[in-house]
Amino acid sequence: MSIDQASLNMLQAMANPKSQLTALKEYRDGLQNKLEQATRNQPTVNADHQTNNASSDRKQVIVELQAADKQIQQTIYEEETRKLELERLKREAAMAKNQRERAKALAKQERALTNASTGKLLSAAIKNSQYQASGGTEPSLSLSPSPAETTGSQSPQSGFTTKTAEIQSDLNEAVDYGIKAAEAARQRKDAELKAAGEEAAEKKAKKAKAKQRTVNIMI
Repeated sequence: MSIDQASLNMLQAMANPKSQLTALKEYRDGLQNKLEQATRNQPTVNADHQTNNASSDRKQVIVELQAADKQIQQTIYEEETRKLELERLKREAAMAKNQRERAKALAKQERALTNASTGKLLSAAIKNSQYQASGGTEPSLSLSPSPAETTGSQSPQSGFTTKTAEIQSDLNEAVDYGIKAAEAARQRKDAELKAAGEEAAEKKAKKAKAKQRTVNIMI
C-alpha cells in the first residue's frame, strides 16, 4: 500500500523515539523550504490550470506544516512529561530506599528494646524467687547500716522493702522498654508499608510507561 511522505516520516520517528523530535523538525524544515520554493516559482503567466495546481500544492504544504507544528509541540510536551516522570520515579526510589533503611534501623532498635525488657523481667523473676526462697531473710543482700543498728544487727523489714523495691524497679523498667519496643515496631511497620507502597507505584509507572512505548501501526 502506498504511503505519503508525512506518514513515512511519522513512522520513522516512532521507530526511533530518541530522534523523534529531530526527525519532525527536519521534516518541517523540508516543508518550509518546499513552501518557499513554490512561492518563488509561482507562475507569472495567465495559465489557469498551472496556477490552480500551484495554489493547491501550496495549500497542501501549509496543511502539512500546520500538522508538523502540532506534532512537534506534542512531542516536546511528551518528552518533558517523560523527563518529569523519570525524576519523580527517581525521587520515589530514593524515598523507598530511605524508608527501607529506616525500617532496618527501627527493627534493630526494636530488638534491643525487646531484649532489654525481657532482661528486666528475668531479673525481676530471679529476685522474686530469691525473695520467696529466703523465707523472710535476705542473707545475700548487702545493706548500709541504719542509725538504729548500733549493735551490728539488721532489720528484716528493711531487707524486704529493699528487695521489693528492686523487683518493682525491674518491672517498671521492663514495662518502659516494652512500650518503647512497641513504638519502634509501629514505626518500623509504617516505614515498611510506605516503602512497599512507593515501590509498587514505581513498578506500576514503569509498566505503564513501557506499555505507552508499544505502538500499534495500521496502514
